[in-house]
Order: sequence, then structure tokens, then C-alpha cells
Amino acid sequence: MPRDSRTADGTRAETDAAAPMASAAAATATKPSGMTPTVTEAAGLSDAAEAERTSPGSDEDVLVGAAGSGPTAGARADRAPAWVRLWWTPLVLFAVLGLLAGGAGLRVLLDRPPADNSVDVGFARDMSEHHSQAVQMAMVEFNHGGNADVRNMAQDIALSQQREIGVMDAWLSGWGRTSTSANAPMAWMADDSAGGHGDHGTAGTGAMTDGTMPGGGMTGGGMTGGGMTGRTGETVRMPGMATESELGALAAASGRDLDVQFLTLMIHHHRGGVAMAQYASMHADDDRVRALARAMVVNQAWEIDQMQRYLEQLGAPRA
Repeated sequence: MPRDSRTADGTRAETDAAAPMASAAAATATKPSGMTPTVTEAAGLSDAAEAERTSPGSDEDVLVGAAGSGPTAGARADRAPAWVRLWWTPLVLFAVLGLLAGGAGLRVLLDRPPADNSVDVGFARDMSEHHSQAVQMAMVEFNHGGNADVRNMAQDIALSQQREIGVMDAWLSGWGRTSTSANAPMAWMADDSAGGHGDHGTAGTGAMTDGTMPGGGMTGGGMTGGGMTGRTGETVRMPGMATESELGALAAASGRDLDVQFLTLMIHHHRGGVAMAQYASMHADDDRVRALARAMVVNQAWEIDQMQRYLEQLGAPRA
């Protein structure tokens, strides 16, 4: 039976090639043992072997034929020209460049710094100045106070508010804004001073008579052009800030008297800062500004409660 991998022609050729070999083998087999084949017989064997080697139906030919046919060969034959395969490359490049340009334009819009008169810039400037006075008062208490707990709180206030000053100063620098301005303080809350946004938090709910906001509210009742009226009748730049005479008395005090004065002044100071931070937390555009303002509200509200307890422990009236 012929092999499956060979064609009919290959089988016939193989049979024809094998015939002389069979004849020669038969002739050799009839010779007595020990006798060598004749030249003619040897030639017949050689011709038969050569015919077998070059037969079209040999295994080598089958393998070569298989390698040159099939899906791979068809894919090479059907391969599209280079210009067909590359026509889309310019389109992809243009699309990528368009996306990059659009992203850059959007980034410019998103990264546009806030305006000089914005809530973000105004809050960063004024709160930095507000914090500076708190650090000043806290250092006086830390250096000369009589109660260890009060002195520790003063240290915490000085460290935390100095750190926040650094954060806000970095924002102003990144926005290309100066840390000071010729504008009147609290101008970024001008709409609230006039009674606007009274539905936001506690703004617009109380009269300012001593530089603080009773209940956290703020109106323009105590505003005097470049500032507001403080507890001693002097003008202060922002709500809750101590007057010059109050700062002088604080610096001259020591021991328990200093503890009481510091706690009282810092409670008023924190109340003013909380009102400013509440407004910024609701009206600033920058997420970072709103987040810091909310943190200030929470931290300073807790510190107010703690300082009130210290006043009670010292036998002084609550602020």
C-alpha cells in the first residue's frame, strides 16, 4: 500500500526505482556465499539507490512542499503594500497631538491663579497676619506664663499657626501674589460685611463691637474704614485681634495674671479666626484653601473650649 503523504506519480516512480534494486538483490542472493557481486550488479544497486534518493515522492520533498504551502504562505502572498498599511499613521499622530494640545489648554485653565481680590488670596493674606499676632501672644505666654498646661497650649498654638502661615505663604507665592496688599483688610468678606451671604453658616448674625463676632457672626457695625473697633475702643485690622494696649499689658504681665490675660485674649482671637475660616471654607475656589479653612474651624473651636476650662480652673471668668 502506498504512503498517504505521497502522490500517485511519486508511488509509481518509487516502484520503478525499486525494481532494479530488487533484481540486483535477487541476482546477488543466487550467488554462492563469499562471492562478490559483479561490476554490473554493483552498478545496478547504485542506480537503484540514486533513484530512491531523487524520487519526487521522497520525505524531503513532502516536507518542503508542506513548508511552502498553507496559511503562512497565503498570508505572505496576500500582504498589503506598505502605503496601505501606513496610511493611518499621520492620522494617529495628528490625533495624539490634538489631545496633548487640548490637555495643555485645559491645564492652563484649571491652574489659572485666583484673582488678587478673590476669597482665596484675601483669606491667605489676612489669615497669615491674623495668625502672626496669635503666635506673638502665644510666645509671651510660653516664656513667662505660670500654669504649665496653659503654657503647653500656647506652644501648640504657636507651632500650628506658624506652620499654617508657611502653607498660605507658599500658596501666595505659587499664585504670583504678594503677601501684603494695599486693599483694606477683610475686603474679600465685603459682601458678608454688608449683610450678604447671611444664609451661609453664622455669617451676618451678630454685631461687632469688640473686634469679635458674637456667635461667630460678622456685620459691618464695627467697621471703621481701615479696620474695626477693638475692645478698648482702638482700631484693629481684623476680627478678634488684640489692640496695641492689650498687647502691651500682656507683655508686662507674668504668672497667673499673664495666664488669664492670654487665655482671654486668645479666645477672642480664635473667635475672629473661626468666622474668617468659616467664610473661606464656603466661598474659596481652591480645594486646598477650603480644606485648610475647615481644619482651622475645627481645631480652633476645640481650643476655645479647652481655654475656657483653663479659665475656670484658674478661678477667672469665662471669656
